Amino acid sequence: MSAPGPDDLFALSDDEAVALAETAVAFADAVPAERSGPYLMLAASAADRELTADQIVALEQVCVLALETGKARQIGSAETERLLMAIYRRTPGGKAIQSETSDVNKVLSQFVGRTLQSARLTCRMPGRYHLDLTVDGFDVTIAIAPEGLEVRSLQTG
Repeated sequence: MSAPGPDDLFALSDDEAVALAETAVAFADAVPAERSGPYLMLAASAADRELTADQIVALEQVCVLALETGKARQIGSAETERLLMAIYRRTPGGKAIQSETSDVNKVLSQFVGRTLQSARLTCRMPGRYHLDLTVDGFDVTIAIAPEGLEVRSLQTG
């Protein structure tokens, strides 16, 4: 699938439109007035159930912050949280995280049925961790950070 072009539209269901519009308005209210424009425009477009490709950055910001901080649930409900997650999964950032998770799961699937010899989680800095696993001849290091997951190293032997 190619990257969205400037004329591509991002469609929303009725429920998604309501959840996103409410969240974008709350986001606009929380930022200084001079920075609220893109979020108010996002809310207006959400109400129309279609976003343009140039609104994707604001869309991702609103979804990520609302989900990470718990504001999605405060603004609406668990349903708002679920809807924003469904929207985010369709964005380039959401698709990248799904791909990273899939890649890590492929590596971890090699460990099924093997004996875990050691596991260690280290904090590199707040919000950034390394998970080191040793499983029957495999050593893997997985980086865990706010922007996603990454297999840092995989060694056999």
